[in-house]
Amino acid sequence: MSKSATVRVPASSANLGPGFDVLALALDLHLEVEARESPKTSIVWVGEGADEVPLTRKNLLVRSAQEPFAGWSPPLDGLTLRVRNHIPIGRGLGSSAAAIVAGITLGAKLRGLRVSAQRILELAFPLEGHGDNLAAALYGGFCIAVTENGGVRVHRLDWPSRWRAVLFVPDDVSPTHEARRLVPRRPAREDAVFNLGRVAEWVLACSQRDRSLVRSAMDDRLHQPGRARAYPYLDDVIAAAEQAGALGAALSGAGGSVIAIADRNHDPVAQAMHKSARSHGIDGKVVKLAAAARGAIG
Repeated sequence: MSKSATVRVPASSANLGPGFDVLALALDLHLEVEARESPKTSIVWVGEGADEVPLTRKNLLVRSAQEPFAGWSPPLDGLTLRVRNHIPIGRGLGSSAAAIVAGITLGAKLRGLRVSAQRILELAFPLEGHGDNLAAALYGGFCIAVTENGGVRVHRLDWPSRWRAVLFVPDDVSPTHEARRLVPRRPAREDAVFNLGRVAEWVLACSQRDRSLVRSAMDDRLHQPGRARAYPYLDDVIAAAEQAGALGAALSGAGGSVIAIADRNHDPVAQAMHKSARSHGIDGKVVKLAAAARGAIG
């Protein structure tokens, strides 16, 4: 009988305002996959993305279970995957990072390899291209991803248990690549200094459980002003969330979801975000999530 393996990986929200490609928060929304090696690849996919992802060898789960091992471990003949996915795809919630982490974890287990979280991160980085979502998917909690010599070093902070993420998730897939092109390649010095201060405030807010710092800590001058051209509702949804009692709000990853942090008034914040997006003709849903304290479990 062929060997089987399972893995469960959380969603994540990257940047959280100023922490472009550096900060990410793991969210209690998961990708769950059961896999076994088989002569041919077949995928049964239930949940988010069922009509959006290829159910072939081009699937990111399959690629991640094969490509990072090329040249140093034999390829798997094929994979039979049973997928239950709760992470919206292409909405700025770390779906690709979750799939890459899941695929590498399964690929290692099916080959009988013992790999550390840091090794998975090293194998995943070339596929994802940035470490923030990967860090949160692997380690859970509030993560700082430090890029160094082509790799990533991760620092993890415990997230305040009272704080919740309230997310507006648009129905339409986000133009992620277009959103990346809208980020200035050479930001003004004053904008870089502004963001450095806000990232430092984020670390203080999280480590000291200081809710009074969150609104300032989620402010950004680096990527959100440009990306607001792709998401014209962004500034109004952020303002609506804050006026309804959110501690702060920002674009989630490259968008188009918007994340607000709240320790009370969850329902008014959710309603205000949804109403503001609808005023721009944008349909979607609002979800309220705890942080995921644990990363990938396999």
